[in-house]
Amino acid sequence: MKAAQGNIYGYVYSKKTIFRYNTDLHKIDSFYSSNGIVTRLEIDTNTFYIFDDGENNVTAYGPGKGNAYYLKTIFDSSKKITQLKLRKFSTPTVDSTIYEFPRFEDGGLSADGFYISNHHHQYYISFYNSGIIQYDEKHKSTKLIHTIDRTPPSNIAVPTGNIYTRSSKSVIVNSTATADEEHLYVLSYVLSQDAVKSNYRGPVVDVYNIQSGLYESSFRFPGYQGKPVLQLSKSADTLVAAYENNILLFKLTNK
Repeated sequence: MKAAQGNIYGYVYSKKTIFRYNTDLHKIDSFYSSNGIVTRLEIDTNTFYIFDDGENNVTAYGPGKGNAYYLKTIFDSSKKITQLKLRKFSTPTVDSTIYEFPRFEDGGLSADGFYISNHHHQYYISFYNSGIIQYDEKHKSTKLIHTIDRTPPSNIAVPTGNIYTRSSKSVIVNSTATADEEHLYVLSYVLSQDAVKSNYRGPVVDVYNIQSGLYESSFRFPGYQGKPVLQLSKSADTLVAAYENNILLFKLTNK
């Protein structure tokens, strides 16, 4: 799910279609349909990038940035290590390594995560530990940010025959996130002590300063029909939360 210029874009797997909801007109229509599966959607100022199942083919709508890059993880079978690559949209077969994840005998499962971006930075956020990799497009630099739970990387897999499967003891620390020009919003299921004391069991959004990488504050989402928050996006002063069956809009304030 992404939000831009008053519209919310979300992919429905059963329909193989990206739908667009206009928050001003309260209207929904289909934006993009394909026989293949869309696994990722990125939006810059005036261009949409739609990734296929393998993230090797990218469909672009709009003029683009010309030399725009995107992040992609690759498992190097010779080194047995996961690498974070930087690729050009125009030549997706050419890439460079900007980060290597800690090596575990788990086929790369410990490095699993997800991508988000704003107009200036791109992020790869780990599911199972506190590591967030920030790539600064303007300065072509990489920075490692740690979330406040400080969960270290670890082997989260068990061997099953010739493959690895995720251990039942592994915990998803960061489930989704979004960013604007100043802040990174990370949905964390690692509860703070005050949340535990108040018997709160819902998701908490931790807010980080993009420039310093430091934690600033947290806030909690209200429960809604007992369903979890699956995805986040932000447009202007509105935080968009996709629950299991509904999408809710929250106005953010500086209080």
